[in-house]
Amino acid sequence: MNSRSPATDVRTWWAEDRGDGGGAALTWVLLFPVVLLLLFGGIQIAITSYAKNLALATAQAGVRAATSAPGDVSRAAPAAQTFAASKADGTLDNPGINVSVDGNTVTVTVTAQARSVVPGMDMTVSQSASGPMERQP
Repeated sequence: MNSRSPATDVRTWWAEDRGDGGGAALTWVLLFPVVLLLLFGGIQIAITSYAKNLALATAQAGVRAATSAPGDVSRAAPAAQTFAASKADGTLDNPGINVSVDGNTVTVTVTAQARSVVPGMDMTVSQSASGPMERQP
């Protein structure tokens, strides 16, 4: 027969069955910030990639406007600015458009800030597009 009292049995059960001593909670406390960083880092990479695509499309819009016959370089910057304002608003912040001509080739470079979901990350994207000037025969 068991000589221990019910109170002793409860204390023995409580003392022996304490689980992992908080190890699982500690693991989550240490692991959760890493999981969040990976999650938001992946989202930031996707946003930056999308911003690069929009910057390239903006540069291509400027090149198309400048190179279509009759070629006029002065149409590049307004066309790129209009495209950025209508299609990339909210994704590209402060787009800077630079138009250069080298002989018969027009190059439009778009530099902008991509939105950031990770505090402290400054994501600048820059894309260029070039094309030959079309001339009237």
